[in-house]
Amino acid sequence: MGLKGFAEGGIASIIAGASTHPLDLIKVRMQLQGESHVPNPSSVQSYRPAFALSSTANISLPTTLEPPPPPRLGPLYSHLFLDTLSIGVRIIQSEGTAALFSGVSATILRQTLYSTTRMGLYDVLKHKWMDPDTNTMPLVRKIVAGLIFGAVGNPPDVAMVRMQADGRLPIEQRRNYKSVVDALSQMSKAGGCR
Repeated sequence: MGLKGFAEGGIASIIAGASTHPLDLIKVRMQLQGESHVPNPSSVQSYRPAFALSSTANISLPTTLEPPPPPRLGPLYSHLFLDTLSIGVRIIQSEGTAALFSGVSATILRQTLYSTTRMGLYDVLKHKWMDPDTNTMPLVRKIVAGLIFGAVGNPPDVAMVRMQADGRLPIEQRRNYKSVVDALSQMSKAGGCR
């Protein structure tokens, strides 16, 4: 695969990521739908662990638990399409049509960095790291290649999910990211690079 294949693969992955982004946003919102917020500190009671190393060590457990949502009835996937559609409609009604594309800049950056790099370096690493005697790649080199590509693609992926989930937060808690660069800089300022 030469430069042409590298560019074509990168462009195809960017188009695919951007065109399926609204569905990914709905998926993230559906995943976050059942999450409860942080418990009120006044409803948390301290307990001393059974095997404490010091007498001052305590752990906290909530005193009240929220009941789980009732189970859905019907076939396994009967409501999946309607749920996806209703969440999409709810996002459009409450936040506008453009909200379906919140975080798309992170998707484009992720596809540019991760997929394009993966497609472009695949043949290079395959030929350079292949053992000529056995015509296989050693496991350690496969792991290193996976770590390289994961390190390249992970920061934009985290920024994308945070940008998608931002609209679900109460207005006073929203981060209101302007772009993927803003999201990455706010994330690195708040939590550092980990």
